Amino acid sequence: MASTKAYDHCLLLRVGVVAKGSRCLGIMRMLDDFKPSGLRLKLMALAPVSKSISCLKFAGEVGVPIYDDYRDMCTLETLDLILEMTGRPDILAHLQHHKAQATVVLDRQASMLFFDLARQYEMVAEREAEIGLATSFASALLEASPDGVMVMDRNYRIINCNNSPLITGGKPREAILGKYCFEVMHGLLHPCSSHDRFCPTQETLRTRRPARTMHEVTTTNGEPRVLQIIVFPLFNMLGEIVQFVEIIRDMTSDFSAHDEHRAQAIKDDLARVAQEDRLTSIGRLVASVCHEINNPIASIVTFNKLILSHIRDGTMPPQGMAAFEKYLDLSVKEALRCGEIVKTLLTFARQKKIEADHFDLHEMIKTIILLTGYQLQMAGVTVSILLPEGAFMAWGDCSLMQQCLMNLFFNAIEAMPHGGTLTIAGGKIEKEKRVWLSIADTGNGIKAEDLPRIFEPFYSTKGLSKGVGLGLSMVYGIIREHNGTIEVQSEPGKGSAFKLVLPTGPR
Repeated sequence: MASTKAYDHCLLLRVGVVAKGSRCLGIMRMLDDFKPSGLRLKLMALAPVSKSISCLKFAGEVGVPIYDDYRDMCTLETLDLILEMTGRPDILAHLQHHKAQATVVLDRQASMLFFDLARQYEMVAEREAEIGLATSFASALLEASPDGVMVMDRNYRIINCNNSPLITGGKPREAILGKYCFEVMHGLLHPCSSHDRFCPTQETLRTRRPARTMHEVTTTNGEPRVLQIIVFPLFNMLGEIVQFVEIIRDMTSDFSAHDEHRAQAIKDDLARVAQEDRLTSIGRLVASVCHEINNPIASIVTFNKLILSHIRDGTMPPQGMAAFEKYLDLSVKEALRCGEIVKTLLTFARQKKIEADHFDLHEMIKTIILLTGYQLQMAGVTVSILLPEGAFMAWGDCSLMQQCLMNLFFNAIEAMPHGGTLTIAGGKIEKEKRVWLSIADTGNGIKAEDLPRIFEPFYSTKGLSKGVGLGLSMVYGIIREHNGTIEVQSEPGKGSAFKLVLPTGPR
């Protein structure tokens, strides 16, 4: 309104009222008590259509001029607003026709609506004061939070944040405000999507509920960090999402501890499975070892019986004492052979801590052939060894590597039920400081659809009666633990070849 003035930063409305005497008192008290923040309603004139003693008395106390004729209101150019509260159409028509140009006339219904709006104005002012207090409180919370906290609008633009380095990266907070969250956090030109990373803000916008996720980011100094992102929606009075609060927490140390614990658990599981597989292999070795021990024991018994018979008969063999010496020498050698076989078997069976060192693949292959000799013979399998001359050294745990090769030997024997050739070949990769070893058979081979899964735990092509499918999985785990590789080439009906690559020293 043209004549509206502001005093003390308040909106001033100068009001004149035309009302019946019985309503004048109530309206005057309402205007006197009604003092909303930022708005002043000043009663400048009163024209009661019918007189009321209490109304006149109150008007005198508050200093409001009283006019006997409502028509006199039209001569007051200082009024911003005339409230016609009688409900009479003739009075309203006269006021609207003869009022000053800058004055607004409201009928009874509009006047009541005016009071309602004024009350809402007061409530809004109080609400703004509360919001101002809440904003100050929220700002204090932002700075007090040990996590990164930022407030975003629906366009992912940062409108407030604390000074957490997880958000600012060491820059001033003012350099972050107004930028997009995906720009600040990930250096992207567009919002995150499922193709690059899950966006919890988009999820909150879709579900209207808090959402969380984990993001891996790289700091300005190149360090990888794992962040937990939690997004909360903020609603207006209409229930619409207008802003988001995003909390960023650094979980790197927690994940590192979790990863270390998980890695140790995997190593423990691998050691347990390896030991179980070792015990299973021992059972498969019993027949072969028994045969290997029975032969020298039979020779020892035979030689000792010969010596005992000559002593009892009091005779000498044709060669004399030289024959006794020969028999005893052979018995000692056979006994030592039994001891070596038992020692090898105990070494294989004994559970011990993983200890990496240099070991000779020549000696390992020789030991395995000694332990599996009987099974190779019974299966009609011949062994061809094509290894480099001289020392053929690798690096790792000798016991575990022997177990791996033993598994590959048994698999090769089972793949050749009607006999065949087991070829052990190897060589050196000087530039990479590695060696390779191949165990190839001429057996049944592996189907193409089974090849991708042969190293999976509990996957077996042999049937339930011949194992649970942990042998090759254990082999794969041990080779990887030694920083080596294993791969297989196979064709049904033509056999399989497993190639191992191992380091020659610690890495």
